[in-house]
Amino acid sequence: MHRLRLIAQPSTSTRSVFFIGKRMLHVSPQSCKRTQDTAPLYQLHARWPKANCPSCNAPLTTSLPTCNNCGYIAPLPSSSKVDYFALFGLPTVKTNENISETEDITRNAFNVDPKELRRRFLQLQKLCHPDRWAQKSPEAAEAAAGQSALLNKAYQTLLSPRKRGEYILSQHGVDILEADNMDEEQDLMLQVMEAREELEEAEGEEVKELLEVNRERIEKATMELENAIAYEDWEEAKRAVIRLRYWESFQRAGTQQDVDH
Repeated sequence: MHRLRLIAQPSTSTRSVFFIGKRMLHVSPQSCKRTQDTAPLYQLHARWPKANCPSCNAPLTTSLPTCNNCGYIAPLPSSSKVDYFALFGLPTVKTNENISETEDITRNAFNVDPKELRRRFLQLQKLCHPDRWAQKSPEAAEAAAGQSALLNKAYQTLLSPRKRGEYILSQHGVDILEADNMDEEQDLMLQVMEAREELEEAEGEEVKELLEVNRERIEKATMELENAIAYEDWEEAKRAVIRLRYWESFQRAGTQQDVDH
């Protein structure tokens, strides 16, 4: 069956903008509303379709190969083979390629609700927490420990806007070691050096003021990253990630200086 390919584009209006082929379509937010919070995790993503336990055939209620009914547990694949978004039942970074007919196709994968992410993280951790499996077989305990470790890594990655952006870029094969535009990177480095010099000379309230200015830089870079990912402009997303790296480093240094004094 032919499937229309919809790509979400940022918009300042109250109506979302999508492109179907070369045609533009406006869709109101109300028409895209989902009951995602009340659906089981395994139903929220095509990468983790509804599955049954291979031991007792009961339905698995999450993305984890872990069964509440009979106590079955199996190791997850290596981190590089697990989609972190799918693990938590969130829209994938490759939504346009893997959507089902009933899935939410309007969301920018970068937009993650931290509270909802934590709720899902705790739900999954409760299922595979190593203490719960400590008295089981060595294989079960090892599988639980592996699941728990990967969940923690995935959670920390998606919780941080910068790390989330880096992860999305890595899923699209984008190398973010350095900027392609050296002039732009040099301009950024100059800004960072000047800000560092100001920080070194600052004291008391001056440090707090510089940190507030830098929080605005971080917020701006985060918004630029969000928009770039929405448009699938990977080069701009890469540059935004690099900006975030520098300004987050500055924020850590300034915060430490404020604490020390």
